[in-house]
Amino acid sequence: MKQSGVFEMLAAMAICGTIGITVLMSGQSEVSLIFYRCFFGALVLLAICLLRGYISASILKPRLIAYSLVGGIALLANWYFLFAAYEKTSIGVATTVYNTQPIIMIVLGFLVFKERITANIALWTAVSLTGLFFISNLTAAPSIDAHGAGSPAGNSADARYFLGVLQALAAASLYAVAALFARLLKGNPPTLIALLQMVLGAAVLWPFADFGALLSQGFTRQAIATVLLGVFHTGVMYILLYGALQKLEASQAASLSFLYPALAIFIDSTFLDVKLSLHQYVGIALILLGAAGINLKWNLTAVLTTKGALANDENGRN
Repeated sequence: MKQSGVFEMLAAMAICGTIGITVLMSGQSEVSLIFYRCFFGALVLLAICLLRGYISASILKPRLIAYSLVGGIALLANWYFLFAAYEKTSIGVATTVYNTQPIIMIVLGFLVFKERITANIALWTAVSLTGLFFISNLTAAPSIDAHGAGSPAGNSADARYFLGVLQALAAASLYAVAALFARLLKGNPPTLIALLQMVLGAAVLWPFADFGALLSQGFTRQAIATVLLGVFHTGVMYILLYGALQKLEASQAASLSFLYPALAIFIDSTFLDVKLSLHQYVGIALILLGAAGINLKWNLTAVLTTKGALANDENGRN
């Protein structure tokens, strides 16, 4: 049972790690791409919900629908900002900044549920925020952009890069809001919540979707990438992810989730020839370290207290 959960989580994170390059390969605008992701993802999730008997009057209550819709709006905006950030920074940088979600969720938990923020959480948050400072350094914008083309020099490139970092941070914040509303719906089937959000997204964005762009592409790499993003990176990924979360302990799921940014950074350097500065590598490492410390509950305060006690002991002996 647990072994299958590990496989499902690894598969889900591997799929997530390839979202960025699939977005860039699609050649679609952000709005059209989000529509197709919702539309094709909804078809897969609808099939699963029907098979499991999730769609019934007894389950589809007003509270479930209302909270799913609000969370869905946050999810749509989250995708929009994340996809925009891919183009302005790089897949690896945007994904790493996006992984500040645990910090934002902790802040929301404090504000909404009055959950206590411990000294340990505060220290790991400071580590991630320090990484965010390093990765946001305007003089450290990538020398190669997300498409593998040379970035224009000067202030415009720096401003574009910084805007991309802010968009990735906005995406992380909106994802945390979506997760908050999902948490308020605890006890309801997660697949059904995701389906309601996908249906909302497809309905809202239908008038703005560029159908001609996809149809004119025919059976091309761009069209395949667009369909894959909905079917594979949304429908299949959600099924694997929710299946894993039901079988694994929180710490196990959290530790495996770091495959996502690691794979995104690997794709950046291997396939897109993105060259990051030392500032950015330090920032990436600190953000992931802080997120890991929070997710895996590493006790940094105990380490610092022990070191302080040892130092005082040494001074006392001298």
